Amino acid sequence: MDIVAEIGKRAFEWMTTSFDKTTTLADIPDELLGRLAAVDVTIRDYQRDAGSIAAIAMLTFAYRLGGRTQSPQDGPRDITLLKVLCKEEIGRRTKATSPSNPMWNLPLYEIIAGEVGQRLRKARIPAGGQGTGVADERGASS
Repeated sequence: MDIVAEIGKRAFEWMTTSFDKTTTLADIPDELLGRLAAVDVTIRDYQRDAGSIAAIAMLTFAYRLGGRTQSPQDGPRDITLLKVLCKEEIGRRTKATSPSNPMWNLPLYEIIAGEVGQRLRKARIPAGGQGTGVADERGASS
């Protein structure tokens, strides 16, 4: 499998040269943002989906920037988190609005691999979507 071909040469070059500790969602190129937002999270054979391969690459870079290693069991949640963040960023760009959530101004690696990402991974998604699903300090969710 040619990963560069799957991700796209420009997207891969951007990840390897421009994605750093200062990169925010607003800095992700439109083409890559669209690919990440279109990831099919329902498949588990990620090698069949170019968007998933791009997401895995972004997550790998984010974790490396954060000095951490991704836990395999967090992979599906991380891909979903990245997809949701990218969809929201596309919506923000389309409406040409400023980020309403201060999290949008954080470096992307911190949202994914830092404390913010850790809190999001601990969140339980309640059945039927009830409650906020956001874990408090004890790990309990509302």
